[in-house]
Amino acid sequence: MAVVGFLMFGESVKSQITLSLPKGEICTQIAIVATLINPFAKYALTLTPVAAALEEFLPRQWKTWNVAICQIMIRSLLVASTVGVATAIPFFAFLIAFVGSFLSSTVAITIPCICYLKLFSEQICVWEKGLILFFLAFGLIISIAGTYTSVCQIAKSLELM
Repeated sequence: MAVVGFLMFGESVKSQITLSLPKGEICTQIAIVATLINPFAKYALTLTPVAAALEEFLPRQWKTWNVAICQIMIRSLLVASTVGVATAIPFFAFLIAFVGSFLSSTVAITIPCICYLKLFSEQICVWEKGLILFFLAFGLIISIAGTYTSVCQIAKSLELM
């Protein structure tokens, strides 16, 4: 996102891209609202399978007693434990950036391109292969650059401790 912001606004881009957007525009307001809602949706989507897996370990009589109360308790404990971990680790944001850059970009960009090429390489034309290889290279560059940056930030924060 920072690269796109730099290309759009040059060196005057602010660290939070929404601060560089034009003031008072409806598209700016939509971008800010989407930016605010996104973490809540991602957190809920990430937490739901973990909570569902934990609910499988509940005794049968607890499940029949009141499912909603058990679900609320498990999800509340998961949120509280996440907050505890986030406050206990001083460089938690850098750790999350590392996980996001290393795993998310790999899973979202690199692996689908590799799988698509493996499955359909005989059926796709040359320009489509080129485009997929471009996305694959782009995903690898993003993954490597983000991982390097986040590891440097973690190392820098460890030096300050």
